[in-house]
Amino acid sequence: MSDRPETDLIECRNGRDLSVLDLTSIAPLHNDDITLIMDLARAFRAHKTYKFDLNKGCSVVNAFFESSTRTLSSFDLSAKNLSMDTNNVSSGGSVSKGESYLDTIQTLDAYNLKCIIIRCAESGVPEVMARHTRAAIINAGDGWHEHPTQALLDGLTILDHYDGDVTGKTMTVIGDIMHSRVFGSLVRLAPKLGIQMRVAAPKTFLPAHIEKFGVDVFHDVEAALDGVDIVYALRVQEERGAKGFIPSLREYSKQYGVSKKRLDLANDNAILMHPGPVRRDIDVHSALVALDERSQINRQVENGMAVRKALLWMLSNRLDGQEKKASWR
Repeated sequence: MSDRPETDLIECRNGRDLSVLDLTSIAPLHNDDITLIMDLARAFRAHKTYKFDLNKGCSVVNAFFESSTRTLSSFDLSAKNLSMDTNNVSSGGSVSKGESYLDTIQTLDAYNLKCIIIRCAESGVPEVMARHTRAAIINAGDGWHEHPTQALLDGLTILDHYDGDVTGKTMTVIGDIMHSRVFGSLVRLAPKLGIQMRVAAPKTFLPAHIEKFGVDVFHDVEAALDGVDIVYALRVQEERGAKGFIPSLREYSKQYGVSKKRLDLANDNAILMHPGPVRRDIDVHSALVALDERSQINRQVENGMAVRKALLWMLSNRLDGQEKKASWR
């Protein structure tokens, strides 16, 4: 590890910028964008205990209109690690009093922020807000739509495990596909990395016309896991009404919970992933969560910090001088 972390990061960036001014979806990212994010995330991870001055003087607000533990703390700590001034807006803010998202976000934008991180129950809000702010908008999860930074940290985890060569690898995503914004971003990222995706779920957990995403659909979880390289478990999202789509959590776990026996059906070098929070012995059997060497769940959390530092740095400090033009109404 070098003793000049900030110089290392600047050299790693090498004058590069993202092609986007906001991150509301995986879809508009080019391969060069993904490579840049991964390069910088690895550089930040190599200096994970260092306090950077890269974003000193910049401010960010975490506008989390939905509750969160991992994503909120990860963004907040990442910003602080870059020496940013941070403020958190909770689900009990002005929106709960009847103010529109537009008025709330434009109020925040008037504070001369560099970034606004948005998490909300309604799909599409971050994308709409991005058209009306000078601050860069990062989508931290919108309804059933997307969670782009989760997919990017997952991509980093997968790429690192397979030494950067994932073309032709197969991923099986198991569980509540319909209500999962994590899946919404993963299914957009996988083809960009050359990964073929399978899904395994009850019919009631699958959105209509899911085959249009180019995924292979299974209802037999054992068949879906046979010979795959990445096993990705999702939780049943009861807060979005998902419990009403299955007879019971116990029955669901018997049919789709990832046990050691089921994980053993995957390739010898396969990995187990989960976006959290994990419902032990429902999504994944307890012994696999942290004790099994194939589990990458804690590694995903660490990579989340690295990816979010990279994004906050680049979206707050563009090298090409390009600025957003916001429509105020």
